Amino acid sequence: MVSTNGVFSKADTDMEEGKTLLMKNYEKLSIVATNIETIDNQLTQIYVQMLQCHQQNTNLHQELNNMEIINSLEKSYLDTILLNQNILMQDITMLKQQVENENQIIKDGPNGTIVWKIINVREKTYDAQSERRTSIYSPAFYTSNTGYKLCVRLYLNGDGSARGSHISIFLLILRGSYDSLLKWPFSYRVSFCLFDQRTIIETNGNIQPKHIIDSFRPDITSISFQRPCSEMNIASGIPKFFSLIEFNKTENENLYIINDTMFIKVLIDFIGISRSILPFIFNLNIALPTHIQEKLISKEIKRREEQNIH
Repeated sequence: MVSTNGVFSKADTDMEEGKTLLMKNYEKLSIVATNIETIDNQLTQIYVQMLQCHQQNTNLHQELNNMEIINSLEKSYLDTILLNQNILMQDITMLKQQVENENQIIKDGPNGTIVWKIINVREKTYDAQSERRTSIYSPAFYTSNTGYKLCVRLYLNGDGSARGSHISIFLLILRGSYDSLLKWPFSYRVSFCLFDQRTIIETNGNIQPKHIIDSFRPDITSISFQRPCSEMNIASGIPKFFSLIEFNKTENENLYIINDTMFIKVLIDFIGISRSILPFIFNLNIALPTHIQEKLISKEIKRREEQNIH
């Protein structure tokens, strides 16, 4: 502003500078306000995006939970199927074993005598060699209607020091129904006979078969022959019963395995017969009625006794 005399006063100058400064500050504030509005819009957009992400995360989390529930149900379903399959396989195995057991033991001879029929011999031998199942058990049997309860354990690839060289065969005493009435320890000689089937078949009994016969007498101090305190005692018997070289011969040469089947006869000697008469007993026709077999054995024992006297 110009004074009356044409000269600006100091107050006027200060006023002009203040206006200029105010304008500059106003411009700056406008810019700041614009920036704040822009930032606010951006924050609003970010918040909206965060809400969308949160909702997406919630949805994903729910989907994951649903998937976990489905997977858990599927796993439970599969576990149930597997369990049922295992139970079914066990039932099938038990039924198969029952069928085999019904056909494995022939007990139609003198007391203390049984014949064990063993089928699928090659498969069982392979199982023994591969250690999938090193031994097999015969079905349990009684020596008489009220006698000792026993079973036979067979190692088709040998046991202990005989592994890989011989068949091992053992007797097990099981807990029976009449143990409290029986004599203990068990002290009766046990004899095993592996039948030479081929010679019997091919010669119709006209040539003496090469049965494998061996015996052992129980060690009455051993826990194996005491009255059982559990379901079964420790097995005891003959580790080197028969050479695997002979046993593993080919089908055409093998005397003891015919049609993948073998037979083992077990004799518990309650009357103290001589070992020398065992071949006679094991060569008896097992088709003969029990009383005929007993009569023939008694007659042969008597004949030998008279022969020794003379």
